[in-house]
Amino acid sequence: MPKITLIRLCFWLCLARTVVSGGDFYHKVGGELLLKPDKSTVPDPITSILWKHGKDKVAEWDKDFGSLEIYGAFKGRTTLDQTTGELKISGLMTTDRGVYSVEFNSKLLDKTYKLSVIMAVPKPTITSSCNPDKTSCTLTCEGDTTDAEPVTYSWKVGEGVWEVKGKQLIVSKRDTGKSTNGYKYTCKLNNSVSVEVGEPVGEVFGPVAVPKPTITSSCNPDKTTCILTCGVDTTDAEPVTYSWKVGEGAWEVKGKQLLVSKSDTGKPTNGYKYTCKLNNYVSGEEEVSEPVGEVFGPEPSTVGGVVRGLLVIALAITIIGILVWKKKNIQMTPSGKCLAMCDATPLKYVDRQ
Repeated sequence: MPKITLIRLCFWLCLARTVVSGGDFYHKVGGELLLKPDKSTVPDPITSILWKHGKDKVAEWDKDFGSLEIYGAFKGRTTLDQTTGELKISGLMTTDRGVYSVEFNSKLLDKTYKLSVIMAVPKPTITSSCNPDKTSCTLTCEGDTTDAEPVTYSWKVGEGVWEVKGKQLIVSKRDTGKSTNGYKYTCKLNNSVSVEVGEPVGEVFGPVAVPKPTITSSCNPDKTTCILTCGVDTTDAEPVTYSWKVGEGAWEVKGKQLLVSKSDTGKPTNGYKYTCKLNNYVSGEEEVSEPVGEVFGPEPSTVGGVVRGLLVIALAITIIGILVWKKKNIQMTPSGKCLAMCDATPLKYVDRQ
């Protein structure tokens, strides 16, 4: 093997030996770091220990001088075990990130320790942006991840399992397996030091338009009390509020059904008309039914009764008039025999002698 090649090989081996890492550490801001060096290669007794952050000194102890010195920004939050060489730093800051090395008895150990100090991830929120007809939407898992990277985004659809995806998720109505807003969507942020789950969101395609209701009724046998139902399919349109209006009165928020009685109308029969209305206050949508009346069934007409009465009276007068006229125009002999108009009547000749 050529001499130059051997020199290069030795160089790279030595370089690799000097940068052996004792591990990569991720800690959150405000957390605590504990570094445990391997001093098995250092002969006893230990007379000096020096920890460095890059090229800067962190902590130094020398037996001959009998003192422990903590440097710079590490003062007041760093301790050094003079027996084991363990270094503990609390109240970690982002400026503490970097490579740490240690010397025992002025000998640099091969292993180094790389520290990353990152922020805990925030609780995310989901925002959405949809196409004009709201059949497809892009969901974005929002959260300020400054100083919290690297961050992983995960999504859960409905009651499914978490899946690691990007910051955005594209969803479509036909992906839900239901006609509209069949699922809720949840996103999760996590890094090496924390995890946060956002609140689930639904109706990402927007609330469904409220359909126009119709009123149906169900009455007791004698039709003095009826239950009116504001009926319509409100699937995917919830939350829905039902309101009723009686006659020309004001709208009142009630349930889907309204119990009415003849005695409630203030009139003897079907004095009022009833109307129901559906509201979705999330979307601002509302629909009003057609008004219905005579919920207790059709009532006898007063005009019809008068007409029928007049017809009966007229018929009676006519019959009486005919009878009187016939009586006046029938001539009889003193002996009781019919002399005139007998053939014009269904009366039989009767000899009264």
